[in-house]
Amino acid sequence: MAQLLSGKRKFTDKMCVRLGTKLGFNPAKIKSLTKTKVMKENFKSFGRMEADAFKVISDWHYYAILELTQCDDFKGSPLWISRVLGLSFAETLDAIERLKRLNYLEITPEGKWIDRLGDFNNLGNEFMAPAFTEHQRQVVKKALEALDKTSYEKRVQSSMTVAVSKKRVAEAKSMILNFIEELNDHLRTGDSKDEVYNISVSLYPLTTIGDSHE
Repeated sequence: MAQLLSGKRKFTDKMCVRLGTKLGFNPAKIKSLTKTKVMKENFKSFGRMEADAFKVISDWHYYAILELTQCDDFKGSPLWISRVLGLSFAETLDAIERLKRLNYLEITPEGKWIDRLGDFNNLGNEFMAPAFTEHQRQVVKKALEALDKTSYEKRVQSSMTVAVSKKRVAEAKSMILNFIEELNDHLRTGDSKDEVYNISVSLYPLTTIGDSHE
């Protein structure tokens, strides 16, 4: 993929079919992309956008940058952003440019930064599934870092182990998702914003009783 997007390898009809299938295109769309050189260039451009979107979904700091723009003391300076998020300057510049390419971030002529991402779930397809997994992996890593580096007054990290009926897991998942949405709405309203936080909740089995045949 990297060689294709960089231009080191050319898109062939066979490659277009294979990549189009992976990206979830329907047969008619794939066929149209294999007809002419111009269409293949369009396919290449779309592939680059998909790769950008994959990166945004998988890496935690893209969302953090967008949320940071809503803080009262936000400074539209890559150096300031890199400092408050603990990123390298190069990482920050790369993230800003990628967000702008995808039209998720707008910087007006007056220097105002505007989050244009909206509901990122609209990006989802089978190609993106590994990106969501990687994002959660990074979220867990950031939570572990907070456990060691952030005072308890600034965080909540708690857990409970409980025996359950598998029939109620779907209901529990729905309750958790509703809670996250409600908490998100609550935190976004009212007071001024002076920090960016992450909300993360996990529910998973510790046992494999249902998978055992003995």
